[in-house]
Order: sequence, then C-alpha cells, then structure tokens
Amino acid sequence: IKIACVGNSITYGSGVMNREKNAYPTQLQNLLGMSYEVQNFGLSGATLLKKGDKPYWKSNLYTEALQFAPDIVFIKLGTNDSKKQNRLFLDDFDSDLTELTQSFKKRNSEARIVLLLPLPSFAEDSTKIWNPVIKDKIIPSIQKVAYDTKNEVIDLYQLFVDRSDLLPDKIHPSGLGAS
Repeated sequence: IKIACVGNSITYGSGVMNREKNAYPTQLQNLLGMSYEVQNFGLSGATLLKKGDKPYWKSNLYTEALQFAPDIVFIKLGTNDSKKQNRLFLDDFDSDLTELTQSFKKRNSEARIVLLLPLPSFAEDSTKIWNPVIKDKIIPSIQKVAYDTKNEVIDLYQLFVDRSDLLPDKIHPSGLGAS
C-alpha cells in the first residue's frame, strides 16, 4: 500500500532534528511496517494556491507524487497560504484544493485522500504565516472541500492549539521549536 505525504515544511520535516528519521512520513512508515511504502513529498514554503508565491503545483515533488500513484494521500497544505502575499488569492483555495485531490484520483481512482488541517501559528507578525487566517479562512475551506469531495480530514489544528512548545521555530515567535 503506497502512501504519499504531500505538504509543506511540516511534512518535509523542516526544523525537526534528524529530519530523515523524525519527520512524520518516516515515523508513519515505522509505525505501519513493511506492508506500506510511505514517501515524503513535502516542500518547505509550498502553497496550495496556484497563484501563491511557491505553488506546490509547479514543483517536481508534485509530479513525483502523482507518478507514485499512491493508494492513500495525506495532503497538508494551507499554512503558507496564510501569508500576506498569498491571501490575495484565497478565493481560489477551494477550487485549487478540489483540483489537487482530483489529480490524485485521476492517477488512482481508488485513492483515499486525507486532508490534514494546518497547525496553528503562534507567530506575531501578521504579514507572515498568520493564525487568524488559518483558523477563520483556510480551515473552513479545507473542511468544505473535504465534505464536497467526500474526503477525510484529520484535525491537526486542535491537536496542537495549546502546544506551541512542539512546533518548529518558523511558526513559533520565540524561535524555540520541535526537537
């Protein structure tokens, strides 16, 4: 069973000590065992938005993830879309996310798509990754698309909303992050 972990720096493992062993896709592989093949297709800074400043769509990792033809796809995008320069295009979020999920279904019509809600941001600079946008715009959009496309959701936001000590330094104002 092939699992593609598609996402941004959280998926990639940026800020995680010994990323190759400790990023969540590697940990998932360790938990699931040899009956599964888990691949990390995370790209730091990636946006879901096609018009964003670093669209996942334009990356080689997106092409590689599609070619992998996964049975299960975990999609964890949206955090970088909350940056000021990307907020201009949030009206396209639903359609871009719907199209992304459909692109994996075209490769494997039986693929199980799981949308991961973004982690909270504890940053104080409103021009960067900004929690009110994540909470009030991006999360509701992901939930709507999941409902409309009959895909699953895992709520990472609520799991980490009071755990700023566990988050990477790029979304934590103190510079302290995951170890």
